[in-house]
Amino acid sequence: MSDKTGYKPGGDAQAIARIAREYYGSYRNMFEVHGWPERSNNMMTAQQSHVVKAYGSVRAFEGMHRRNADLMFPMEAIYADPPNVWLTSFYGFGPWNWGFLGFTQENARRGFIENSAPGALVVIYGAGKAADDERYNVIGILQCSHATGHAQQFMSPEEWLKKEANPDSKGKWNHAVKVERAWRVTPETRVPVREFAPDATGNEAWQHIGARGEKLTRKEADNILKLDLQEVDVYGQTALLHATPGSAREILAPSRAGPVSQSAYTVREAEGPKHLYILSLSGDANAFLGEPAKGHLIVKAGFSRSPKSRRDSLNSAFPNLAFKWKVLYSGVEHGLDAYPTSAHALAGEKAMQKVLCEAPHARSLGGEFFLADLNQIAKAWEAGNRTAWEFKQ
Repeated sequence: MSDKTGYKPGGDAQAIARIAREYYGSYRNMFEVHGWPERSNNMMTAQQSHVVKAYGSVRAFEGMHRRNADLMFPMEAIYADPPNVWLTSFYGFGPWNWGFLGFTQENARRGFIENSAPGALVVIYGAGKAADDERYNVIGILQCSHATGHAQQFMSPEEWLKKEANPDSKGKWNHAVKVERAWRVTPETRVPVREFAPDATGNEAWQHIGARGEKLTRKEADNILKLDLQEVDVYGQTALLHATPGSAREILAPSRAGPVSQSAYTVREAEGPKHLYILSLSGDANAFLGEPAKGHLIVKAGFSRSPKSRRDSLNSAFPNLAFKWKVLYSGVEHGLDAYPTSAHALAGEKAMQKVLCEAPHARSLGGEFFLADLNQIAKAWEAGNRTAWEFKQ
């Protein structure tokens, strides 16, 4: 007998308990991911009402967490015993071009397949030839199936030609395992790999880790949940529409953080701590405006959990030519703590935009975009942070 919420005593409680254990590792983790406030014994009495309110019914909650016979769920991979989580290295992170995990030796790929389950998470750190700010830092996560093939199957013809023309990659990593999903670590939360995985890297067997991968311990796999992630495109998979950054607990949970706008320049993020930022557009401002800029900069004033990720999202809308957004001011880079809510940050954003609209010789270019000189921009930055700091809800 069920009540009007769809709750069936016993059976539904058992279903929720199973999902909490298999997909989140514990009731506490499930409550933290969803932002439900109760803890300890209070979680048991509150769980059904929260589930029904968030998902519509316990049946819908089960459907959202239904096991895919072909692919382990990301949180399930982290909490598996042992964790279905690995570590390896790349020269950079670009699954939108390389939709596979590659091995140079076929027996190394076989070892990965035999010792993992479909849906394995592979943590990527920057190898020796990675960019300076990525080298030996954790930069991304792949979710791999057990589908295999040649590398050329999982990349564009252009990328294949580039790979084979480069002496560093020619003939390497051709024994491929297909990637299903991928997330990059926001630049602000990158962690040195030695700190992230002290056991896996303890012997400093970097060549082995890069060639074959190394399984992570329970404690190391849990470190994923300390990161901020942003889902990115994978070559050969359905393209994403402006996925936004968030905590790993939010991003890897079945109830995706959102909502997300499909506008080319406006993206809404999940609630949580936010930083103010001001981006500037590099390139010929006169040409971009179609009129003299008179030495002024084109800027965007806003807020985000990860200003660098917001910059990258904007740049993805441009061809790889002369115009690119750069971070001019960021709370992260100025050593400022994130503002606790989007309401604080929104107050700061409005204050910045007010200065940029009203400053002599500055003007709005629509939305969050402005034309202003460096002195006016600095004043806007100061006003925004002062307002956000003083904001009271």
